[in-house]
Amino acid sequence: MIGKVHHCSAIELLSSLEDGSITLIPTDPFYGIGYESGWGTQIETISGSRQERKTPAGFNHPDVFDPSWLPLAAQKLRDDGAMYVCTRWDVAHLWHAAIEAAGLKVVQRIVWDKCLWGAGDLDYYGSQTEDILFCIKSRAHKLRWDKREGNVWKVGKGQVTGLDGHRGHPTQKPVALFSRMVMRSSSPGDLVVDPFVGSGSSLVAGQRLKRLVCGCDIEKVFADSANEWLEEESLSTALLFD
Repeated sequence: MIGKVHHCSAIELLSSLEDGSITLIPTDPFYGIGYESGWGTQIETISGSRQERKTPAGFNHPDVFDPSWLPLAAQKLRDDGAMYVCTRWDVAHLWHAAIEAAGLKVVQRIVWDKCLWGAGDLDYYGSQTEDILFCIKSRAHKLRWDKREGNVWKVGKGQVTGLDGHRGHPTQKPVALFSRMVMRSSSPGDLVVDPFVGSGSSLVAGQRLKRLVCGCDIEKVFADSANEWLEEESLSTALLFD
């Protein structure tokens, strides 16, 4: 169970875990914006250069708003646990309401500055930011830091291809972004769970920072790919310290 990505639904995974066992849930669920991937989307950098990436076969799940997993997430979190939910500005209010209805408290909106934007509607401004809802179960959660930090996180999305390589997921986020969540809201040895693993960035961040990790994805192609990435990371670490 631990250290693997399972091919199942978020509810199936969370149901299998003990109540109060999870310290951190850093996740990027389907936003609920009706996005369908046939992904030949071009990504435009601030400098004007363009890159085109393709999704592997097998990605068929529609992007619908589905908060049904949230009550289980609240149940499985420790009292001092936290959750970070990636979303977009136009549906953030839906997630905010659903998270609080599940018994968690949304305490802050974090703004991720991606340092680039997708092509989108060329008549309007390029969309350079995304929202992350920072949620806690109780005031027992304490951020791990030496001094207070701001809620605008500048993490270039270009790091996806630069540092870790692209894993073939249409909405892959940088490991560095999830590493901020893992470092600030968990400690080594804590259990970090992502019920919407996607590319695997969140669990790779946790594994690199010596947390116990576990996750799932409803798409087998991504569950398999994320497991391969975790295994590559384990092998690299073993060789480094051999």
